[in-house]
Amino acid sequence: MKTPLPSWLDFFAVPASLLYGLIVRIRNHHYDTSASIQKVDKPVIAVGNITVGGTGKTPLVTWIVKRLRAHGHNPAVVMRGYAAVDPAKADEVLEYHERLHDIDVIVGADRVAMIRAYIENGGQADCFLMDDGFQHRRLHRDLDIVVMDFLRSAFLQRMLPAGWLREPVSGLKRADAVVVSHAGRADPSFANSVVAEHGKEPIAWAAHQWTGLHLFTNSGCEDVSLDWLTGKSVAVRLGIGHPRPVIEALVRLGAKIAMQLDAGDHQPFTREEFDSLATASRNVDGIVMTLKDWVKARELIDFSDMQCPIVVPDLALDVIEGDNELEALLLSVFQDTMDT
Repeated sequence: MKTPLPSWLDFFAVPASLLYGLIVRIRNHHYDTSASIQKVDKPVIAVGNITVGGTGKTPLVTWIVKRLRAHGHNPAVVMRGYAAVDPAKADEVLEYHERLHDIDVIVGADRVAMIRAYIENGGQADCFLMDDGFQHRRLHRDLDIVVMDFLRSAFLQRMLPAGWLREPVSGLKRADAVVVSHAGRADPSFANSVVAEHGKEPIAWAAHQWTGLHLFTNSGCEDVSLDWLTGKSVAVRLGIGHPRPVIEALVRLGAKIAMQLDAGDHQPFTREEFDSLATASRNVDGIVMTLKDWVKARELIDFSDMQCPIVVPDLALDVIEGDNELEALLLSVFQDTMDT
């Protein structure tokens, strides 16, 4: 799908995109010129993007939490809790608890109120990482990081709904730093495009690496190496914004993709879908899904119906260039706070 809208609505996409762009510019101007931005008592680091769909924010937030913890800090993650009846059980919330077992995750649409309530109730975090926070302008942030996907250049996109931009690329000017995800190396051409809008080169370039596989069956979980996929026939169920990197990783590892089970970003599982998974399991060696999918499926799936394992890749962020510079920028937030 070349735009977020169905193809039969293409005629309306461009006018709607122009209107949406105007609304976004008015909103940003409001925040640029008003005193409605509210500050909380601890440093806030926002990690966001300017496009719809996955750019790699969650792995970067995880990387940041680990780096800050290594320096003695105790961050909490702040997020909206998208596409869930109970925001506290949204897939990304559960994923953070899985990746960072003892992390405090503060969830709610009014992030200012949620953080203040957390502090008043004795929360022990000394800083807050706002996931998907670039457009949430009401909360003051001490550091704004934008993640840009090298595989899906925002510089070639239109505004929603004619393209995938949440806001114009000129919005990069208010970011403190840009991190490029899904990049095997620094790319001068992409860097020049960032400089033209942001004013500075990307501070870091990051790749997403699979470090192993978790195989889930009726007997529990077995950890295996990536070689397990070689020659295996798999079905994929990817309820993520941008499944292309997962598909490409499977192909590189020698898996044969027998079927792709349609799922939208953050899509919850249904009984009918579990029936489809059970049917698919009779014809493949494994069903691949991300951790974001698995944390929703694991409490509901009936493995007695499954004839193959659920395969969940273990994903890690590898900052291939700029890791020291990015770490220094993160730590500067605490120095700036002490200075004020």
